[in-house]
Amino acid sequence: MWKYLCTGLAILAFTACHTHKNMPKSDTSAEITNYSLPEGLNVSASFRMFWEAWSSDIEQHGQTPDEYIPSELLKKRFSLREQNGEYLLSGYLHTEKDFDPEALSAIGGMCTAYGDSIYSFAIPLKSLTRFIALPGIRYIESASPVRNRQQPMNTNKPKR
Repeated sequence: MWKYLCTGLAILAFTACHTHKNMPKSDTSAEITNYSLPEGLNVSASFRMFWEAWSSDIEQHGQTPDEYIPSELLKKRFSLREQNGEYLLSGYLHTEKDFDPEALSAIGGMCTAYGDSIYSFAIPLKSLTRFIALPGIRYIESASPVRNRQQPMNTNKPKR
């Protein structure tokens, strides 16, 4: 009896999984894209944390990078700034000799050279997927917010 019951459940599970994979997509469902970093691209921990938060936000809300507006928490946490109605991520690039700064400008970004292979950058969030695919980028590091340290209270007051 159990042999037939287990076999029947296995067939039912297989059929259910198989039919789910072949269901047609409706026009009203949001198309989800996998926003993953390229295998050969090295990034800082702060950029990876930003990328994961950004892609998770986009997927959860069913938005495209063009439609995305970051939350207040993301703006503060990753020092995103607004310029001309677009939110920009800034940081530093370590590049190879074949990096073309004009390619970054062509997708809406800005960069300043600080040597042969180090640049600071600012890129609109809507251009991030094109940014990480630019040739010649060896390492991306996103800027971190600067916070004032709290001064310890001085309990030894000077005597007058």
